[in-house]
Amino acid sequence: MSNSKSKGGIRLGLAWLVLFLAILLPFWFMAAGLGYKYGLWDLGTALSTMTVEWGPKLAMGIGGAGIVLTVLGLIKAPRVKIVILSLAAILIAGLVLGRMQGFRMNAQSVPPIHDIQTDWSDPIQFSDEMMELREGANPVLDAPTFGSGDNERLVSEAQAEAYPEIRSLILRAPADVTYSAAYSTLDEMGMEIVTADEDAGVLEATYTSTWYGFKDDVAIRIRPQGEGSQVDVRSVSRVGRSDLGANAARISAILESLSSKLDVADMPS
Repeated sequence: MSNSKSKGGIRLGLAWLVLFLAILLPFWFMAAGLGYKYGLWDLGTALSTMTVEWGPKLAMGIGGAGIVLTVLGLIKAPRVKIVILSLAAILIAGLVLGRMQGFRMNAQSVPPIHDIQTDWSDPIQFSDEMMELREGANPVLDAPTFGSGDNERLVSEAQAEAYPEIRSLILRAPADVTYSAAYSTLDEMGMEIVTADEDAGVLEATYTSTWYGFKDDVAIRIRPQGEGSQVDVRSVSRVGRSDLGANAARISAILESLSSKLDVADMPS
């Protein structure tokens, strides 16, 4: 009896099990994304079912089990190891739930759009080569909308409200120098260059996310502006209704990189 108490019995075994399951939680979400990336299941299964539906339930179940075991560990000796293991499981589950709550809050804070560009008055057109790669993906339109009925809105309007900083960049450098800097920027950001037409001042590239393998296509258009140049950028997701702000963040990163490499002449209002 005393030996059983010193070892913790079934309570200790359960505490180890719950901690093990908690450690597996991040791998569950990784598996959801990688499974979609490598074609083991579709996006609905990976994102809607495994991540959004089952993920929180698993985390809450493990966290709840950790709370129960903490209480049981405090009831009688031995206590220390059982309580420590249970609290560790609760902490991991809580961090996962917190991460998911942050994901939800971010999704609610940005408009449900996936096509962002610096100048909607003169939309950037993707090349035939890029459009072939996008076959079956989200359409690339000159004036896309989202919502329906009375709630239908232009993407350009929603973008202007959510990301007012996304606008054309005017640089003092001539177009050829800006082109070289833009090419370097895309390469530094780990994108795959699809087309590079210096004469037309156009670069196209594809960004692929790590876990899900989501692909977003980027086009940079560079035009002479006096002695300098004007840069416009478009970034469009191939799948999904909302990009959770990813395309806007990518365009901002591109413009910031060019601004750090070359002198900014003016930012049109």
